[in-house]
Amino acid sequence: MSTGTYFIVMLIFAAIFAGGIFLAVSGSKHGKLNAGRRSFLTGRGEENENALFFGIQLVIQIFGSDQLRASLARLIEAEDNTDSADEKRRFIKSVASLLMENQYAWEYGFWEYFSDPDTAISTFNQWHNEVEASMASEPDELGEEVDRLHRYSDQKEFLIVTLMMLLDNHDETVSDDIGDYRFRPTYRQLAQPFKSMIDNIKEDEYWDKKTFDRLLNGLRSLDPRTIERDGIYVYPGTAQDGLSSFDLLGEQGWKYLTDHSLR
Repeated sequence: MSTGTYFIVMLIFAAIFAGGIFLAVSGSKHGKLNAGRRSFLTGRGEENENALFFGIQLVIQIFGSDQLRASLARLIEAEDNTDSADEKRRFIKSVASLLMENQYAWEYGFWEYFSDPDTAISTFNQWHNEVEASMASEPDELGEEVDRLHRYSDQKEFLIVTLMMLLDNHDETVSDDIGDYRFRPTYRQLAQPFKSMIDNIKEDEYWDKKTFDRLLNGLRSLDPRTIERDGIYVYPGTAQDGLSSFDLLGEQGWKYLTDHSLR
């Protein structure tokens, strides 16, 4: 899916995501990202790939249960107190592992990856701003009744999990590594295993279930020091709400997801 098409889809989400909740986003700023921290757009290397975007969405059957959403919520609540690379690594591994444990219930999936810095930064801003804007998160936005104008029911059949990351791929030595400065890795070296893994995915494997497993496995081994911004969203976001098959299959805005069955 092209970035332009995705933008249109995300605008449609404003009508779909009523009743959801934005759970977590972290990074150097909580507003619109610019090219700031390590000059993503002015790299000195031969390849101008100083920012990488990765985003993944999974539609998971929950069989009427709130257990998966509650487990993710507990992880994210604990992540709010994360202030070290090791803690961030544990959080990412925990989320990825939890999603992989529920692989038997994956129904649909979607992912995007960009290595062009302009596209990477704009796509992260696009995913972040559009999803957050379209998901109800404030008390006065959350109602006890399902919005019948945009939703068919609140039956608990599916959960949609969105993970997004902007990775620093700049060829600059990390500042928080121990040991002699001459032997410290660069942000590009930290990101390289994840980048290589994605680069080696064949086009005809993009939407295979095993590819989504590889992507989550790649996140588990990603060095968090290369993460400039990241976010996780869960929809529906409350124990009272739900997403039915009627909502998922009956709304055109979900088609980019339901086009890619993982069964």
